[in-house]
Parts: sequence; structure tokens; C-alpha cells
Amino acid sequence: MKPPPRPLRLPPSEPPSPPVRPPDDEAALSGESFDPPPKSQSHAALLDFFKARTTGLTLVLTVALALGLSLAPIPESWRPLPSLQRGPLGSKLVALALPASFTGGRPAPPPEIEAVASDTPKQDAVPEEDPADDAGTEVVDAVPTPAVPTVPGIGLEELSAPSLARAVELEALRERMSAQHVDIEPNCRKARADGTCEEDGLAPFHRALTELRADTRRTPVRVVHLGDSLVASDYITDVVRDRLQERFGSGGKGFLFITRPASAGRWTRSGRGSDGWEIARLVDTKWPRDRVGWTGVAFTSASGSQSTKYDVEGSRVAELFFLAQPSSGSVQLSVDGRPLQRIQTRGFSKTKSEAAFARVNLPEGAKTLSLTTSGKVELHGVTLETGTPGVIYDTVGLLGGMAEVYLRAQPAAFRAQLRQRKPAMVVLMVGGNEAFFFSRDRTTLEEVRAQMKELVSRVRANVPDAACLVMSPIDAGVRTMGGELVPRRGSKEVSDIFREEARLGGCAFWDAYTAMGGEGAALRWLEAGLMLEDLVHPRAKGSDLLGHLFDLALQRSFAKVHAPLVPVADAPGLQDADTALTKTFDRLRRRESGEALRVGIAQLGASHTASHYFTDAVRGVLTKRFGDAGRGFIAAGKASPRLENARVARELVGDWKVEDAMEAEPGGLWGLTGIRAVGSPGAKLRIQFCKDCPNAKASTTGRLDLYALDVPDAKAPDIRVDGEDMPPDAPLPEPLTAPMVRIRSFPVTGPSHEVEVMAPEGSGVTVLGAALEYDTPGVVLDALGLPGAMASTLGGMDAAAVDAQLASRRPDLLVFWYGTNEAGKSDLDAAAVANDYPALIARLRKATGNAECLLMGPTDRLAQDSNGRWTEAPALASVLDTLPRVARDAGCAYWSPRAAMGGERAMLRWQRSRPVLGHADGVHLTPEGYERLAASFARDFLAAYELRKKTEPTARMEGN
Repeated sequence: MKPPPRPLRLPPSEPPSPPVRPPDDEAALSGESFDPPPKSQSHAALLDFFKARTTGLTLVLTVALALGLSLAPIPESWRPLPSLQRGPLGSKLVALALPASFTGGRPAPPPEIEAVASDTPKQDAVPEEDPADDAGTEVVDAVPTPAVPTVPGIGLEELSAPSLARAVELEALRERMSAQHVDIEPNCRKARADGTCEEDGLAPFHRALTELRADTRRTPVRVVHLGDSLVASDYITDVVRDRLQERFGSGGKGFLFITRPASAGRWTRSGRGSDGWEIARLVDTKWPRDRVGWTGVAFTSASGSQSTKYDVEGSRVAELFFLAQPSSGSVQLSVDGRPLQRIQTRGFSKTKSEAAFARVNLPEGAKTLSLTTSGKVELHGVTLETGTPGVIYDTVGLLGGMAEVYLRAQPAAFRAQLRQRKPAMVVLMVGGNEAFFFSRDRTTLEEVRAQMKELVSRVRANVPDAACLVMSPIDAGVRTMGGELVPRRGSKEVSDIFREEARLGGCAFWDAYTAMGGEGAALRWLEAGLMLEDLVHPRAKGSDLLGHLFDLALQRSFAKVHAPLVPVADAPGLQDADTALTKTFDRLRRRESGEALRVGIAQLGASHTASHYFTDAVRGVLTKRFGDAGRGFIAAGKASPRLENARVARELVGDWKVEDAMEAEPGGLWGLTGIRAVGSPGAKLRIQFCKDCPNAKASTTGRLDLYALDVPDAKAPDIRVDGEDMPPDAPLPEPLTAPMVRIRSFPVTGPSHEVEVMAPEGSGVTVLGAALEYDTPGVVLDALGLPGAMASTLGGMDAAAVDAQLASRRPDLLVFWYGTNEAGKSDLDAAAVANDYPALIARLRKATGNAECLLMGPTDRLAQDSNGRWTEAPALASVLDTLPRVARDAGCAYWSPRAAMGGERAMLRWQRSRPVLGHADGVHLTPEGYERLAASFARDFLAAYELRKKTEPTARMEGN
């Protein structure tokens, strides 16, 4: 008769009695033996015989028992080797007896060893810390990125370019693994009297996100995510956290443990604590009763002072979670080594302990927060927040966590801690350990149901205004004693129960089991290297894929209830590069293969270009890969700190007036940036290239070009290059009757050069700029920007002067970055833009020998209303709709900086990020913001280039 399964019950009111038998190490130290004394000499000899052969006899008996049970007419779940019932018995026995290498097969991994059954859940293994992909902003060696999926509505909206590139890679992985996009089942949390649903399970969370997006919320949107080891590793949840904070802004790191609660795993969700902390967890056999809430772990400094340290850069508020006890010590908080505040943890009650909290403000610029205890203190964790609106994603993952484990939490502490966080949503991600126990007949589905029902009820009762979401367990596998990999039963059954209890409890539900691929997915993931050998825990990349799928499900659910603030398609990535940039990519390919070529790029635009931060970063990426052929054009003007990073310096001495095309009538003669510097007699202008550069390329030759305006009846300026007077100009064939642009070219040697222009006595001088190029193969990128300019500003400058100067720069690619200023005009004539802009592009392309072109759209531009609330710039939607059409009409590629920033309200998030990426004016970016945007552009540009390199040979063959 089959024995009844051993149930997994809720914790008893008192802890179990300790075992009577002393631990083995104590017995060994006392010299005791666990063997009974021999009764006679013959008995002793018999004992020695069996002792010498114990291992062999045990193996023989174990194998015999395993074979007998495997062939016996009993349920398959009882058979150690179920495969012996399938196929020829002889070949199965040979496979078991001989090593795989003898038969030419692949060695099987070691069989799963089940822990000794107990009333304590099995402790999950901690997934190893896989090397993470570099997610930095620098892009030096870009690799081909899969094409952005064209299936609309899967949730890829509003991701910045680096995150989108990673998401596209995960999408390609999803398709290879047959994983699925599974929508969240919202269910109903509040019904009307007639039975229809008034509010679904995610409504509070969606409302909070909508308030963030509309800039009407002044507090963060917090999520509390409780789970098992899949959450403890933080691979799944960090994908979700990063993307939510990217779309809606970051409110901070959220809840962190005092130190790592397990001996292995990552440190991402904890401080770095000293070694003497005593750690008690809800998953332990003797868990901390009547002390801990949902945070799940108690950290006690019982034996001397203990400490921990946190990285708090960007945080302005910290809150300590602790146990207030009748007799307790204190905690000293220090910031960057300086005392900040001492917190007393002694409670008001003389008889009971309770969860308590202490909130402190951190000084701006704080880098580290240290906690040092005095006396016996029990701490539960620390929260770190920025003090600004945004998303905060708390995670608590307990190794061996289950619904039953979280029900062990002291109810009052559970309630107090949860209410203290004021979550907009609580996520429950357990089930893997329930499925494990069920597969071993150590719990029943009825017990699993009762425990999840109670946990859902507790969450809903304690924070009734918060949304809640239940996730199913993922698929898992087991190895039989014969090394065969088979799906583990229980995941589907537990998933079905969780779905039903979520529906009954008014919580949303997400089916991670189906999203992963259903039954057998764990085996496929193991084969692909996405699963650990235990067939339970995904590796880092597998966890990232699960986080990716959950994030997109959350995004799709929000998109269903949120109407876009700018109802215009704003596609990410570099559009139409395959047809518009073929010659540019061909020259880059030839340069990369070793051909001595110059590749010229001229970027014309407004303040985004004039700041130099964006173009400096892009230039750095391109010249590192393809070679540096010189700094290019620098406009005349006063000293600017924006040029210092590029080792360029300008100086004006004497009486100068710097004029620009924004302040003049159309048709004037201007430099390529719309600037001219007019000096009075005796005034001097100096431009230095590669200032203080090491003289590593002293033999490098090149040329320095000076752009100036010759005026009738004016004397020629005095010019010095590298301290040497240049000879006077040859007289013109005919006297000047009107001002004209004059380009003077001087040969130079070495990397560092200086040009000085002096207005002669009795005559003024007008300087437009200077350019430096080397006679070496590589890229030259000119930054030709005028703050406040629009495309019409460039179109209004004297066409012949602009065309001649631009032609002298010999660009292979013209980049146009206008649109942000147009977006700020409430009276913008979009029809005129659509008509005049393509004509301007066509004219400049003709002037430069049919250079190719790339159009960039506006960044996300916001404006503040009278109440200080940010809204979209008045013509943003119109510009976003018009410029892609202009690019198509002009035969140009198109790239949207707004989409690369993250789309809707990206500027608001960039303003509140740490480091700050968006300027307080809602228009411009900070230097760090321009560098990040440049990294996104370079990534997309080089990905399109790599794709072109792959298809180019095929295209040539087809052309033949």
C-alpha cells in the first residue's frame, strides 16, 4: 500500500525540539565512538570484515534495489530508473554500466541528489554571477544588431537606444528558444453591483504611472516584488527595474539588505557588511518568530559592534528598517566617513518588540552611507531614494522561498513594513519550491492553494489601495538516476492554482511558465546554455530573457490604458541607411580594409551641434576605428570651455564683435556656422588646434585653412601660423566690388598648430573660422552649429558663400540636425518646412558633389506651464511627423534622437536621472546627456554599417 505523502504544513506555534544525539564533531572531539562494543573476538573479526567491505556491499544492494524497483509494477514516480521500462532492457543496462565515452556518447551530468526531507523548504541554489554585458555608453567596436522587430505592440516602445539594442538581442533569443509573449491577465479587483468589473488588478499601478508621465505626481511609484531564489539573484528583476526607471524615471535603489543574506550570489541588493552579523531568515528551521515582516531576514549585532556600507550616489533619502526592542542599542549613520545621525533602536514598550523605521536626509553629493552598531541591535534593511518622482522597484528574494515561508512573517511586522513602503503594486513570484515539494509528494495541491490564497489575502488586506500581481513558476527539469533529463512535474499544476487564486483574490496574473515555453522548456534552455545544471535556475542570460518578457508584458498592459501624449510614430534606429548611405559605408569599408582614404562628414545644426559634446563623442568613436584625419572646422569666436576637451582654444584680443545670422536680415555672408567675428584695427584672433598635444606625430604633414571675409578697400590681415609670419596675398586680378569669402591654405607639419589673425592699422578684419586636416587616412567630422538656428536659418544665408565653403570641406556625408527649435514654435508652418527643407538639402548636396545625407529629428522638448508642470513643446508632434517625410523626399537616412532618448517624456526622466542628462530648460542636454546620445547614434550608425558590409558582396554579385 502506498504510504500517504508527507504534508508540508504551516509552522507550528513552537519550534521543534533539538535532536538528542550530539553533532558528529562534538562526539569526535570527546573521543567517543558511535559503534557498539564487540561481544567477542569472533564478533570483532566479523565486524572488521563488514567494515572493510561496507562501501561495496552498499553499492551492490543499492543497485539491486534500484533495478528491482525500476522493473516492478509500481507507479512511474516511484521508479529510480523509469527509462528501463522503455526500449530494450539490454542496451539500457549497458548504458548504465559503461561510461558514455566507451560507447561514443556524451557524458551525462551527475544525477540530482535530493536533500533530506524536513519541514523546512529546500534551500535553492544561488545562481552564479555570470559576466554581465557591458551596458556602458561608450561604443567603440559596434557589432551587428538584429533588426528591430516590426511586429507592433510587443512593448519595445520608449526604450533608449542601448536598452533597445539589448532588447532586440533578447527578442532574437526568444525566437530561437520558442519563448512566448504572454499578456498579463488583469482580472478584477473591484466589481460593480451588476457584476461587471469597475477596476482591474493593475489599475492602481497604471494610474500611478500615468501620473508620473503627466508630471502630476510628486511622490515615487514603488513596487514590492517578493519571491524565491529567482528574485534573490536579481537578474530577472534588474531588467524590469532598469526599464521601468528608464521609461518613467528613477526614484532610487529601493530596499536593500544589511549585507548579503547568503554566502554566495550577487551583492547588488545589499550593503557590504562586516563578518560578524548573525543572520536569521524566514526559510531557516529556527526562523525569527514575531520579529520579521516581508523583508524576511534579521541581521543582529549580538557579538560586538558590526557595520555595513552602501553606495548612495544619487540618493537623497535613506530609511532604516529595524526592530524596536525593550533593551536595544543604537546605530551610527555616517556619510563619506563623517557622522550624520545616531538612531536609538530601543522601543517604547517594555514588554514587546515591533517593526520600526527611521528616515534621514542625505547631503547632496553623498557617495557612501555607513552604519555602525553599538550594543545589541537587530536591523532588517535600508531603503535608498532620490527624493524625486520615479519608479522604485524593491525586491526580496529568499532562497527556498514559498508562499508558506512569507506566511511565517509576523503579521503586524508584515503589515507595518508593507504600509511603510506605500507600494503601487506588490508582485508575488513563488511556486518553484512548491512545485518541487509536490513532485516529491511532500505537499499537496490543496496545501499549495491554501497557502497562496492566504498570502494574496494578506497582501490585499494590508495594502488595499495597491495593485497585486501573481506570477506562475517557470518550467524545471530533473535527472533520473540513469542520467536521463525529463521535465519535472508540478510546475503546470501549481501555475494553474496560482492563476485561479489570483483571479479570486483580485490580483493580476502573468504566466511565466507559458512565456518560457511550457513543459520541456527547461531542457531546451539547458541545451542552449541558458539554464544551470540543476535544471531549476536560469543562468544570467536566461534570467534576462524572463525579465525581458515580463517587462514587455507590463509595458503592453500600460499601453492598453494609456493614450500617447504625442500621437505620432517615432521609430527608433537608423532608418533607410541601406539605400541612403551606400557610398559612405563603402568608403568606410575601404578605409577599414587599409585603403588610404579620407571620409568627410559635415554636421549642420543648432545648439546641439554647436555645443560640440555630441560631435566630439561621435568623432572619437569613428576616428578610433577608421583613423583620424584632423579636427576639421572651428568657427571664429571667443574662448569656450566646450572646446577644451578637444584641446582646441580660441582667444580674442582687442575690440571684437561676434555676429551671427540669427540677428541679421537674410542673405548675409556668414561662415559655415552662421558666425563671423569682426575685429577693429589692431585686434587679434587666435585659434589653437591640438593644444598641449604630445609631439608624437611630428612628421605628419597637413594643411591649415583660414576662412575670412575680404572686403573692398580693406587691407589684407596679418597672418601668423605657428608663430611664423605668412607672406602677403598675391594681388587680385580685379579689385573687389563686394565682400567675398576667401579661403587661405597653409601647409603644416606635426599635430599641434596655431593661427593668429591681426587687423592691420587703419583697417578691420572679418574672420569666419579655421580648419585643420592631416595628410593621413581617416575621418574628418566638422561640427557646424549655430545656437537657436532652424533649417530656414541656413537657407536664409547667402547661398553662394555657404555652398563654396561647404564644398571646400569635401564632405562625403551631410548630417542635418534641426527640428528642436522648430518644435518650440507655436506658429510653425509645417507645410513650408516640408517644402523648403528638401530643396535646401538638394542644393547643398549638389554643391558638394552629391554627398549623401542623414537627417536627425528633434530631441524630446518640453515646456513648463504656469504651474511648473512639464508638457510637450507646441509643435513637437508636427515636427516629428514632418521630418521623416522630408528625409524620404530628399533621399536621406533618418535618425530620431527623441526615440533614442526613450520617446515620450524622455526629457523629464533625463532631467531627474543621476547623473543628470537633461538640462533644466527642457530643451538641451547636459554634457553627459550629449555623450550618451552620441553613443546611441554611433551604435546605430555602426550597426547599419556592419549590416551593409554583410550584404554588400551579394549586392555586387546581383549587379553583375
